[in-house]
Amino acid sequence: MKTLKKHWKWAALAAVIVLLIAIFTTWRPVKNPATQEYIIGSGNCRGQVDTERFLAVDDAFAIGADEDGWAVFKNPARALRALRAHYGEGIWAVQKELYMLPLTPYTYNLYGMYGWQLTEGTEEELRQARFVTGFVDIYENSFQ
Repeated sequence: MKTLKKHWKWAALAAVIVLLIAIFTTWRPVKNPATQEYIIGSGNCRGQVDTERFLAVDDAFAIGADEDGWAVFKNPARALRALRAHYGEGIWAVQKELYMLPLTPYTYNLYGMYGWQLTEGTEEELRQARFVTGFVDIYENSFQ
């Protein structure tokens, strides 16, 4: 009976450690949160991001600007979930043709570099892949 109690405590400790590791390896803090509205040509806003194009798809793609004026998603985690929901075919096309890992907060940069290069797939998949690449151009600003 004493041995069983001793092992139970070690199992509980191991479970807590595994849970903490999972939390700290999957949680990615936003380094550059939106601090202002992104309006081309106003204030210190940089670039030429067509915010209306993103908002026409889903309000989860709301874009603001960080303190340096770079376009960032106001809620990057929500924007990534919306991208997966609306542009799954494009994500899959990039992943399949270029042998990429699944799109996550840790692998997104590869999709930004290679999404434009697709040569196979339907016209819709190619269109979606181009949107994914444009998305990543903004998404990555939240973490740099």
